[in-house]
Amino acid sequence: MFKRILMIAGMLLVGIASLSLINKPLEVDTDDTNKKMKESLVTKEERSIDVLREKLHEKYVGVDVKTTSKKELVIQVVADKDYFNSVKKDMASIAKRVIETSPLKDYTVVFERWELSSLVGETSMTDKAFPLLIETLAKGLKEYEVFENIVIEVQPFIMVNTSIKGSGKDARKLAMEIKEKVNEMLYSKELDSIADIDSYEIVILNASGEVIN
Repeated sequence: MFKRILMIAGMLLVGIASLSLINKPLEVDTDDTNKKMKESLVTKEERSIDVLREKLHEKYVGVDVKTTSKKELVIQVVADKDYFNSVKKDMASIAKRVIETSPLKDYTVVFERWELSSLVGETSMTDKAFPLLIETLAKGLKEYEVFENIVIEVQPFIMVNTSIKGSGKDARKLAMEIKEKVNEMLYSKELDSIADIDSYEIVILNASGEVIN
C-alpha cells in the first residue's frame, strides 16, 4: 500500500514537472512574439519615414521629416515664405499618399518652416548661393543609398545626415568617403560663386545622430 502511494505521488510530480516544462517555452515564445511585433512596428514606422523622405527628395531639397508623440508627421522645410506656401500643398499630398497604408496613417501632417537666414546666420553667403550649395551637394550625394539630407548650420558646419548604422570601422570608412565627395563638390565649378567656401567643416552623422568622421 505504501509503495502504491509512493508510485502515485511520483507520477503526479512527473506530470507537474512536464506541465511546467511545456508552459515555460510558451511564455518565452509569447514574450518573444510581443517583442518582435513591437520591433516590427517601429521598423515599419521608420521605413515609412524613410520612404517619405525619399519621395520628397525626388522633387525638393532642404526638406526633412520627423514624428512627434502627439501623432504628428512634421515636414520641415528650409525656404522663404513664398516658396514654402507654394510647395506645402504638393508636399502634403505626397505625404498622405505614402502614409495611407502605413502605421503612420492616423498621423496629422504638419509643417515647420525654417528661415534661410536663421540657418546661415551672419555669413557672406547670399540667398541665391545657399540653395545652390544645398542643391549641388544633394545631387552629388544621391549615389549613396545611406544619404538622407543636408543641414547647413551657422558657419562653419555642413552636416550630412545618413542612415548609416553604428560607428564601427565600415561605418567610418563610408563616412570618410562621403566627406571626401562633399569636399570635392565644394571646390567644383558649380560652387565657384560662393565666397569663403573653404571655411566650412564637413560633419557626417549616422542614423543615431552621432558624428562618425
